[in-house]
Amino acid sequence: MTDLRELFLESALKLDGQRRVAEIGAADMVIGIPTHKNASALARVLDAASQGVQKYFPSLRAIIAVMDGGSSDETLQIAATHPLASNVRRLIATYHGIPGKGSAVRAIFEIARSVNARAVIVLESDLASIEPQWISKFVAPILNDGFDLAIPTYWQPLVEGGISDLLAYPLMHALYASDVRTPMPGEFAISGALAARLYERDVWETDVARHGLDIWLTTVAVNENIRACQLRLGTKIHDARQVAALVDPAFVQAVGTLFRMMEVYRRRWVMINPPNAFPFFGDGATSNAARLGGQITQERLIEAFQAGAKRYRRFWRAIVAPTHYTHVFELANRTTGAINFPADLWARIVFDFAVVYNKGETDPDKVASALLPLYYARLATLLHETHSRLDAMENAIHAQAKIFAAQKPYLIQRWDRFVPWAGEGVR
Repeated sequence: MTDLRELFLESALKLDGQRRVAEIGAADMVIGIPTHKNASALARVLDAASQGVQKYFPSLRAIIAVMDGGSSDETLQIAATHPLASNVRRLIATYHGIPGKGSAVRAIFEIARSVNARAVIVLESDLASIEPQWISKFVAPILNDGFDLAIPTYWQPLVEGGISDLLAYPLMHALYASDVRTPMPGEFAISGALAARLYERDVWETDVARHGLDIWLTTVAVNENIRACQLRLGTKIHDARQVAALVDPAFVQAVGTLFRMMEVYRRRWVMINPPNAFPFFGDGATSNAARLGGQITQERLIEAFQAGAKRYRRFWRAIVAPTHYTHVFELANRTTGAINFPADLWARIVFDFAVVYNKGETDPDKVASALLPLYYARLATLLHETHSRLDAMENAIHAQAKIFAAQKPYLIQRWDRFVPWAGEGVR
């Protein structure tokens, strides 16, 4: 038996969490929920998780572990008092490390390792559309089919899944021939064995500990031949309200991790790779809604693009190729420019930013921040072109991924020829 003193020597859990894990002892499944001020939605997530275990896995021992990042609202009270099924143990704790989802997930991985869990599910705490059957769909490929990772794909408003749809998905497709439709899913299921291995990775002092966790996990799975699958889970709606702001740490951390992984797996993406297929499970892909509108309006996105053009004008000149810079400011100077941002220009600009992020001498976080207003313009364009219709959005997102792949030679050329100290003139 593992000595608990050795197990918790460099623990991601604070002392109260360590004691609770030791008290529980063993479990088959851990459902981890990172939280931070989620009192309005947490009860719904707890209900779905608990009912899912009770209905679909009544003979398994399960833990629902709420990992809190310092909530000042009623989140912890709800976590401590909300009724759970009889075969579900409750664990509420805080974690060590950089504040963020990734640090919370590392603590969840530690819990799973400590109790020898066979399967782990990580759920976001602001889910408004979660259903008990999600628990069954998440766990079945891990326990029954031998997969180590299950990544969901959903119908969701474009503004809520935009970073995944407009950045991560097309870039992963172009770089690694990946078919993972939602590479930044928010939720996932993972085998206990893989969770234990990832717990030991030397990444928990980086943006992976914040909002870079999801894209890091998917990129590792794609490039390290982890046995993974995709789950069709239907419609996903968040409880949280989003705002189009010029400063978004979550965007910077996620995009920064996406770009940083390009350097880590450089040798893989310069080669012509066969398609990296993750098979699909489930039948939840069809949504009853013809369209899904998000919290951010097209008008707010246009305003954010215009404000960003004023703020980042000189900075963009130092990042993007001259012809791209000219095109961007032609759009910025037109009233309707933000809704006419073409996919091929977007692909090349993302490649420009990725190169400078990795090879330039500018603060990488500032580079990622400067991409945000351009992302808003591309998002506004897709909303305008598709009118938020699900079928039209899906077609546009797939077409964009093909354009990214077609533009990959430009990325390779720019990467190989980039000279950071040459300033604006050398591309």
